[in-house]
Amino acid sequence: MWRLIHILLLAGSLAPAALAQQVSIYDDPTRTLYHSELYGGFTAHGDGWGVFLYSGKYTTARNRRIIGAEVVGMKHPKEVKSFNPYYEDSRGYFYGKSNSMLVVRPMFGRKSMITEKIRSSGVEVSVVWGFGPSLGLLKPVYLQIGKPGIPYETIVVERYDPVVHSVNNIYGRASWFTGVGEMKLYPGAFGRFAFNFEYATTGTGIKGIEAGATFDAFGKKVPIMAEVDGVENKQFFLEFYVSLQFGKKTIR
Repeated sequence: MWRLIHILLLAGSLAPAALAQQVSIYDDPTRTLYHSELYGGFTAHGDGWGVFLYSGKYTTARNRRIIGAEVVGMKHPKEVKSFNPYYEDSRGYFYGKSNSMLVVRPMFGRKSMITEKIRSSGVEVSVVWGFGPSLGLLKPVYLQIGKPGIPYETIVVERYDPVVHSVNNIYGRASWFTGVGEMKLYPGAFGRFAFNFEYATTGTGIKGIEAGATFDAFGKKVPIMAEVDGVENKQFFLEFYVSLQFGKKTIR
């Protein structure tokens, strides 16, 4: 019994020293190991994809201020790709789509570490939140229209009009750049919440995956589709997303 007590007392006296050797350098929340980081990449959500670039500045060893922007495409859930059944070489189009939408999101936010990466093969887990303006840019859709009827004698490019154009005279889509000069702005705001998983094997490298949700709210409905046959446009967009990130950290 006394021998067992002696062993337990010895283990107890050694435990603090052992634990001290494993104390993380991050345990001092005021200590800044890195100065800043810069990363970009690609993002995909339920109704489109996009690109982004963000800059972060460390305020403590665990927390960063984030500023940057992303540009994403936004589709309507009712978009269905169609093809002209009479011409095999025709380009696919989205019947009923009046405008293509791009969303520009300047973001201000924070990234806070939850779990540190102790080993080079580990994963650093952080929570990310942000907000900012949501700038919806709508470009009218132009189509290739066959005239006068099947078989077409000529094909012209016209802005889509649900009253005039139907599956019988739409040959296919025109170039996306047609109508860029007619873009209209639909201002709004957005917010974001996500989890970030950073797994770079070097101390200053950034390789990560981020998964979360973004909510965009605009001042009025955004006319992506022609509101016919029961189709309605939306004013609010809730999207779940996943992004791939690449970048670099700098040391003070």
